[in-house]
Amino acid sequence: MSAGWSNCAFHQRSKTVDWRGHSEEGVETGIQLPALLARFPKPFWWRPDADKDWPVLPKDADELYPQLVPDFQIWRERLERPFGRLDHDAQLLQQQFWRQQVTLIAGGLLATVLGAFQAANGGGNRGVAAVLAVLAGLLTGLTALVRARRAQQGYLTARLKAERIKSEYFLFLAKAGAYEGAGREERLRQQVEDIVDAEGVS
Repeated sequence: MSAGWSNCAFHQRSKTVDWRGHSEEGVETGIQLPALLARFPKPFWWRPDADKDWPVLPKDADELYPQLVPDFQIWRERLERPFGRLDHDAQLLQQQFWRQQVTLIAGGLLATVLGAFQAANGGGNRGVAAVLAVLAGLLTGLTALVRARRAQQGYLTARLKAERIKSEYFLFLAKAGAYEGAGREERLRQQVEDIVDAEGVS
């Protein structure tokens, strides 16, 4: 095991972590929003901000564990970019899936309200009937689109790959399993390539 790794407990810091693994240290907590509002999907033009990404390695890792600096450089130079790309892909696909589900829920609710209105007035309102017909067609098309695009599966695949890269790196850092002895850097490189090239989750 690499010298100093036993004391390299990055997770034992006085930070609270949210559901996505993001630090909340120093952030004032206000009124807790309901889950639906707290995780309400962002607009389609939203993109992840790299400056707000939760770092895999602490910024002061080099100063705290100088004996591990060469291994830290391997993460920064070879693994941080593919991990970040997969992490951002996962976030985008997750937001896409949430937008699709919220749209379906809102459309279904609107159809229910219009149907109740039509029934309460004895039917015969051609305008409401036309809107219901159009809405039903749109919801049917959106449902087919959701199934075809498989945003949830894409999200799960990207998230799994990102987490596997991170897991492999920490095994490498600890010189555990297949990463004992010589040639560990080459084994890590090959393993990461295999993860990135792997097929999606079923």
